[in-house]
This record gives sequence, structure tokens and C-alpha cells, in this order.
Amino acid sequence: MKYVKPIVRILLSITLIVIFVLACVYMPKQRCERISVVAHTQNESVTLSQKDVERLLLDAKVEVVGKAVKEVDLGGITNLLLSNPYISDVNFVHFAGKKLVIDYTLKEIVLHVFTPNGEHYFVDSEGIVVPFTSKMQDYLMVVNGNVTDSFKPGKKAPRRVQDALALARKINGNDFYQAQFRQIYLNSRGEMELTATVGGQTILFGGLENADEKLANLKTVYENGLSHKGYNTYAQLDARFKNRIIATRK
Repeated sequence: MKYVKPIVRILLSITLIVIFVLACVYMPKQRCERISVVAHTQNESVTLSQKDVERLLLDAKVEVVGKAVKEVDLGGITNLLLSNPYISDVNFVHFAGKKLVIDYTLKEIVLHVFTPNGEHYFVDSEGIVVPFTSKMQDYLMVVNGNVTDSFKPGKKAPRRVQDALALARKINGNDFYQAQFRQIYLNSRGEMELTATVGGQTILFGGLENADEKLANLKTVYENGLSHKGYNTYAQLDARFKNRIIATRK
């Protein structure tokens, strides 16, 4: 009996080696039967779906389905995906049996920017310009007004748009702010203005200095002031001054 366990271990080891060898020999000869795409996103919308990836491969003349596993250029597919403007990271591209699994993370899109000449584009959480796509259906923060027409996908957004992004991050991090402020207007004085969802007031916000304090003051005014006097009482709120909000009646 004392020899049984060692013999079992040896047999198991041999079995595993045989399985490994067979996998190494026969697996590369198998042909890919299908592609499975896993897209991770912090947005609700998926800007690059499985059908989009299949089209991407087709347009690049990259054959996958029906091709021998060992002949599929996994590195080339990874590089192709990384060149896509909507993808942030390619987590892995590998075979699971006869299935090619492509797993990637999409860029988090934060802003929808409109330029004076009628063009529009997105900006991701890193401040990079992302081309517009109708697949993005999320209710994004809108930025318009005196926005420079000079922008290039894949590059950093213009400076004033970067300021708007920083403010949008603060707004999106608070449920009250996010519900109340959905548009940032860049005026001719180089300042930012907000448009209130409830009440429709124009809010003179100024620059990023003391932004947290300004937002907190605005929240106080809406919750403790306008909620009693009526949200439609004032046409404009000026938050540019320290520790106070100046209200202009309609």
C-alpha cells in the first residue's frame, strides 16, 4: 500500500504531460469557429460592440474565423484595437478552445463639445478628444460657447475645454449637482457659465478657483432659498464672489 500513492502521483503526472503535449500538437491545428467580444465601460452606452470589432477586422483584412489558430496574429489584432479611438486598453486577446476572446476597456466619455462652426466631438475622462459617434446615447455634460474650432481626435482637448472637464468631474461626483447642472457655456470673458435644469437660471461661475465652495453655495441657495421663493423667481445667479451668491430677478 505504501507504493500506491507514489504510483498514482506518477500516473497523474504522466497524464498531465500527455494532455499538455496533445494540446500543444493539436490545438494550433484547430480552426477558429467564432469571436467573442467582452467590452468594459463606465458609460451606459457601448461605443464599440462585437459587430463593430468584426467590421474593424474585416476592413483591415484580418482573417480570424475559419483560420487555423496558430495562424491568427493575436499581436496584430491587439495593435489594431489599440489604434481605435474608443478603446482605452486591450486586456487580452487569446483563444479559449476554438473561440477567440477579445477583452477590452472603452474610454469613459464625459463631455459632448459643440464648436461655433457646428462641429462636435466628445472628450474622455483623461481630457482626450474622441470622435463623435451616434452609439453614445448617455446624457453627457454639454460644453458650448466660445470653444476653439481647433481640435484633433486622439490629442488633448483645448485648454478651456480642459477647465470645463475639471468642473464636470466635480459636478458628476455629486447627485444634486449632476441633476441640476448639465451644460457649461464658455463665455467671451474666458469664464464658465452653468445653465440650471430646474429654474433655467444662468449661473455665472467664473473660473475653477474655489469651485467646490461655489458649488456648495449654489446647492445651499437652491435647497434653502429658491425652494421656498420659487425656482423661477430669478433669471441669473452670480457665484463668482466668495461666500455669497448674487441673484438677479426675472
